[in-house]
Amino acid sequence: MFPSLLMSMMLASAAHEPGPVAARPPALQKQWAERKFDAIERGLRDACRGDSAAFEAQFDNYFRTQQAWEADRNALAQWRQQAPASLAAAMVEAIYWRAYASQLRLGAVGQMPKEAMDFYQEQLGRGKASLQQVKAQANDCPLWHSLNISLQLEGAASRHLAARAYLDAVQVFPNDLQIHFAMAQAYSPRRGGSAVQFDQFARRAVFFTKAVEGGAMYARLYWREDGNGSDAIQFREQRGLPEWRMVKAGFEDLLQRYPQDLRVRNKFASFACRANDRATYHRLRQQLGERIVPELWPDVAGVGECDRKLGKGRGSAATPPTPVQASGVNSRS
Repeated sequence: MFPSLLMSMMLASAAHEPGPVAARPPALQKQWAERKFDAIERGLRDACRGDSAAFEAQFDNYFRTQQAWEADRNALAQWRQQAPASLAAAMVEAIYWRAYASQLRLGAVGQMPKEAMDFYQEQLGRGKASLQQVKAQANDCPLWHSLNISLQLEGAASRHLAARAYLDAVQVFPNDLQIHFAMAQAYSPRRGGSAVQFDQFARRAVFFTKAVEGGAMYARLYWREDGNGSDAIQFREQRGLPEWRMVKAGFEDLLQRYPQDLRVRNKFASFACRANDRATYHRLRQQLGERIVPELWPDVAGVGECDRKLGKGRGSAATPPTPVQASGVNSRS
């Protein structure tokens, strides 16, 4: 899977994960369209203390869907001229250049002609330069670090540089989820990594976040890595990867923090089905009843198939589950 497409999917999947309710998504996009730079600056400061991922996702979505590249570039120049030291302006500009560079690509980095590759890297370099201009403020906001890691991983950049940026980031913000999510892309089998590398990283991320998260980070990372078809997480061997014992413990920790979150319970149940953990599946399935969120069950292990394979537990009804939409979730899973 191409890195730029993977980044879009990663940001799009953010709303599938548990956490406190974020501000209404259109707010920042509306402020940008109206060039209300001061309001965006205040929004970033709030996001840096809460859900910085929503800030990133809104601008990334806006730039990729609107594709008003010249108009937005002129607006960024205007903002820079008005506030050269603006942290928000640098963040938005970095997101802009990453989105702009991604639409230049039609294939894998290694298959791009040299001239196209040079131009692509030049645009990514502009995003990196935007962040470096406000590096002195980096420790005021975890988003600076997660964006820095993301840009380092785009294109043909060295994983070593991203890993160094990650270590710098976790020294300041060890519990910021987006920092770990950004670095996890480097080890994803869908992006040139391996199952062993990804699992080693997941365990390392648990080490950094254990004081706050318990073992939840292990479950979070495999949740984000999960997909359909051949990308669906499987538990084929007792000693295989991921380790079901750790995934299960991670989801239990998530449920301790978000006991009413239907998405956690749905995803946990879908993993329990694939791990053939009948007792855990029955418990979760009974708790869910008909409150099924279909997109959290991969096509290779839908809820109907899991019910037929493992049963629904004691006292279950024979009627098929009713799809629902869960609320109260955002990107800080």
